[in-house]
Amino acid sequence: MIRIFIADDHTIFREGLKQMLAEEADFKIAGEATNGDELLAQLASSSCDIVLLDLTMPGRSGISLLRELAANEKWRVIVLSMHEEDQYIVEALKAGAAGYVTKNSAFDQLILAIRKVVKGELFISSAASQSLIRQARAPSEPLPHTRLTPREREVFDLLVLGRKMSDIARQLGLSIKTASTHKTNLLNKMQAETTADLVRYALRHQLDPRP
Repeated sequence: MIRIFIADDHTIFREGLKQMLAEEADFKIAGEATNGDELLAQLASSSCDIVLLDLTMPGRSGISLLRELAANEKWRVIVLSMHEEDQYIVEALKAGAAGYVTKNSAFDQLILAIRKVVKGELFISSAASQSLIRQARAPSEPLPHTRLTPREREVFDLLVLGRKMSDIARQLGLSIKTASTHKTNLLNKMQAETTADLVRYALRHQLDPRP
């Protein structure tokens, strides 16, 4: 028996999905949730093999939730999404999704995804190609912030925390000119133009700036 947990905030879609999955003799609905917090709370006391996950639920959702779910070996995650663009698929697979099925796919695509994923295989709906899978699973290039020198990283962290250049120079025992040079160099390495770009980068990659 394949135990399936559904996480989607759209009631009509969720109910329809349950009805169609129930027609498969070896499928069992293990539970359902409408947001990330509810999903995590229920999974703590529920047994399932597959989590069908909508990435755009209210509250806690998205890639960070997917990473947390995918880190648990008790189940495998299939993303259900309206997005067909390559970048969404690649990001989901890199975050640990074992499958990616668009919501406008034929229902047999989801059935096939569940059966393949539960056996340890990777599955994406027919809109995506095998080359896309290889791209997602290929080793990624080092992130720009990993190429910063220790001093540049200190300046980066303080900039992200909203410190002025005069304060940064004073805290690090540097002249304003030297601190500004470090800022220019790290902006170039980060391919950023402004401090706001650095803040967005830190948020996107969940960096924890050190004061």
